[in-house]
Amino acid sequence: MEKAAAARKRRSKGTAGNRKRKGARGGNNDGLGEAEDHISCLPDVILYIIISLLPTKYGARTQALSSRWRHLWHSAPLNLEADDTMCGYVRKRVPIVSKILSDHLGPCRRFYFPCIYVNYNSVDSQLDEIENWFQSRALDNLQELDINYAHRWWNPPDMSFPLPSSVLRFAPTLLVVKIGGCNFPSQITTSVIFPLLKQLTLEYVSISEDVFNSVLSGCRVLESLLLFDIFSSGRLHISSLTLRSIGFRARRTSTQELIIDDAPCLERFMSLYPPDMSYESIRVICAPKLKILGLLSPFLSNLEIATLFFQEMTPISMTNSICTVKVLALNSFEPQLNALLDVLGCFPCLERLYVNLCQHSTMDMENVLQCDTLGPIECLETHLKRVVFENYEGHDQDVNFAKYFILNAKVLKEIKIAGPKSHHTEWVADQHILLQVEDRASRDLEFEFMSECKNFGYNKHIHDFIDDPFDCSCCRRELD
Repeated sequence: MEKAAAARKRRSKGTAGNRKRKGARGGNNDGLGEAEDHISCLPDVILYIIISLLPTKYGARTQALSSRWRHLWHSAPLNLEADDTMCGYVRKRVPIVSKILSDHLGPCRRFYFPCIYVNYNSVDSQLDEIENWFQSRALDNLQELDINYAHRWWNPPDMSFPLPSSVLRFAPTLLVVKIGGCNFPSQITTSVIFPLLKQLTLEYVSISEDVFNSVLSGCRVLESLLLFDIFSSGRLHISSLTLRSIGFRARRTSTQELIIDDAPCLERFMSLYPPDMSYESIRVICAPKLKILGLLSPFLSNLEIATLFFQEMTPISMTNSICTVKVLALNSFEPQLNALLDVLGCFPCLERLYVNLCQHSTMDMENVLQCDTLGPIECLETHLKRVVFENYEGHDQDVNFAKYFILNAKVLKEIKIAGPKSHHTEWVADQHILLQVEDRASRDLEFEFMSECKNFGYNKHIHDFIDDPFDCSCCRRELD
């Protein structure tokens, strides 16, 4: 019996030794078992593209897939993104970036580090480390640069860190630049040329007027510029033959005067949110193609466009007008309808109007009644096709604002009303009655209530050139 059992055991071991284990490495599969790996059979140039489209952390991990992938990451075009997808702990990202740049051969097309944290206990060594990043060969021919030092916006400018001087070596190849939370070096001169740069964003940076002029004059094909709380000598001048879009915001402690001396291609100017914290003064001396303007509010101290002058959103001269503007957004902190109509009289060819209503407990009803005695407003007679009211709650002042356009805009195609009660069916039905929709001046008018979406003045459309940057219908849940 013992001999028979021993024989069976020997036969079992022999069979197991010849049986192919599931997932065993063999053939060309290299770790994938019997499953066919079609992706690894692709040419290197295709695999480089796949790796470059992955977040940096996952692109690096492809080295562990197999020997076929092991060498690819080091040579694939790198989009270096030092954000939450790389590491959730902000303080660890600086050494990780240093390691990547020392290991990777490049080329790196995009460098994105939205929150560079510098430890105050080792400022000098960390600033040297950051300076070394931009001297790395892996960043040669960099096309997109997006860096922002961790900062508190209320810190004075001298508390922020210097922009690494080696960043300027990328000037010949950069297409998109976003820089925040740092001081611009004073040694930038007119010799620094950005021949390909199309998008420039500066946020919470300290830059002198001379340096700003040097940077701007070196941008030969710049199309869009976003200036967000800039600390300088008090005013900035813009002259550009190529700029099409400008966004600007100023707080009390930052540059408050912007002068656009000459911008023959400028199509849009946007004063950015939050309007109750902006105190800028804007002068647009020459912008003959300006089509999109906003967000005007009482906190915009002065606005001058050619010969038209506004003071706290009130036109000083009623004899001038701007015929090129087609889209206008207003923040109405004092809901006086006459004041709004005075503004509209300055834009006779206006086609789209956006009004953010601010709620007040009372309204001067005599002011509303006087509107019936006003003369015709050209844009209401022949051009205005869309009106959008934001922050509409259905109070008397809201109703009178909207009703005036319903009863007087003769070619109006649509009115959209956004507010917190727009999903209440009975409330919407009551509003239709109060607004006298059946008596509308334009028989083609379509009327729509929509859910609330605070989008006026949001800066994401400074660079993308959509037809109407204030149209936020795409981010709202429209109601049946």
